[in-house]
Amino acid sequence: MSDRRYLHLNLVGNDINLHQGALTYERAQVDRPPQDPFARLLEYGKLGDEGLFTAIFLGDVPGAVGSPSPDGGPAEPITALTAMASVTRYVGLIATASTTFYDPYTLARLLGSLDQACDGRAGFNAVTTAGDHFALAYGLAAHPDRETRYRRADEFLEVVKALWDNREMRTDSDGVRRLYPTWLTHHGELFRVEGALNLAPSRQGRPMIAQAGGSGAGIAVAAKHAEMVFTNATTREGAAAYRADLDKALVQAGRPPGSVPAIPGFIPFLGRTAAEAQERLRALDDLVDWEMLAPLALAQFGIYRTYDDVNATFPVDELPRPEDVEKTITSTFGNYVGLYNWIQEHPGATVRDVTAHAIGRGGATHRKFVGSYDELVDDLALWHEDGQVGGFNLMFAAGHLSIREFIDEVVPRLIDRGIYRPTPDDRPLRERFRPS
Repeated sequence: MSDRRYLHLNLVGNDINLHQGALTYERAQVDRPPQDPFARLLEYGKLGDEGLFTAIFLGDVPGAVGSPSPDGGPAEPITALTAMASVTRYVGLIATASTTFYDPYTLARLLGSLDQACDGRAGFNAVTTAGDHFALAYGLAAHPDRETRYRRADEFLEVVKALWDNREMRTDSDGVRRLYPTWLTHHGELFRVEGALNLAPSRQGRPMIAQAGGSGAGIAVAAKHAEMVFTNATTREGAAAYRADLDKALVQAGRPPGSVPAIPGFIPFLGRTAAEAQERLRALDDLVDWEMLAPLALAQFGIYRTYDDVNATFPVDELPRPEDVEKTITSTFGNYVGLYNWIQEHPGATVRDVTAHAIGRGGATHRKFVGSYDELVDDLALWHEDGQVGGFNLMFAAGHLSIREFIDEVVPRLIDRGIYRPTPDDRPLRERFRPS
């Protein structure tokens, strides 16, 4: 096996990450009947194999915010990825699940079953979730505070790992040696679990664990348990700062620095030339009702504002500082930090600009890139050379159209540059993310 270090590119398969104008744009560009959301996911799975992506990542929205969407919303990730396992061979399958709403034993069985279904390609993105509207749906009076959520996540991950790992080799009466589950007795602060997991391991033993750690508490949990971390680095300097924070936490957790790759989110808008990419972005933007969308831009963080004019300069003085809201923010803290920093770096940004960055152009507050195929390859090569990130979590603005274009135009250029694996990786998922 080559010791060459390749970029990891994960495909984000959620349509909730599309540009707000994407579905209308796609219908105008492609002459075919609209697909149901589940069929689209299966298609993304096949593209994941074709594009040599390390993994497909599915986020989760564990309930409805207000009225449900017309199509009911995104599929539950473990179910969707189990179906995807039957139409894929190589791409890893990473499911997001909430340590706040699941119990450890149930989730260990579900994810272990997914790992069996895909022959050791499964991953678990452990999140704590946020929002009273979700908590009420799961029978809680209110959502736990951040400190409680991360204490629960820490112990939760200890339990699921113990359930997966508690096995021993025994020789059967016929002389065949087999792995058998062993009894777990866990009496912790938040969980009391006694029993053995009635599930055979896959070839990778247990699913890979990923975590999105942006706050101090999140980084601490990631450093203790994760084998890959999703981040929100919008600049190379920011990526280096996060790498330093994560490495410090890894050492404190008794693990080697650099042993856990950081994978930031990334949203490309592409064309044969930079001008064509800009024109495609304008075409998508023209399909969005910015006046309707603007009040929702900060609502994901529990910050509610209305605006008289979307073309007016964004009221920066009304934006809370991250350190003032870290314990109360109702969404991913790292996303808020990314948005806050972006606004500070773009003085004079309009309400529409902020709305586009926060929610309109693909959701989340990850780095956006607008340019040609060659310019994108040059950009990714710089980040790869820095060595501060292990790769990128790619969110494609226009769904199938954008993914198809990336596979046809960018992947061959990355392979020619020598920074992207030229053949499928058939190793268990956990092995793929280990440093060379």
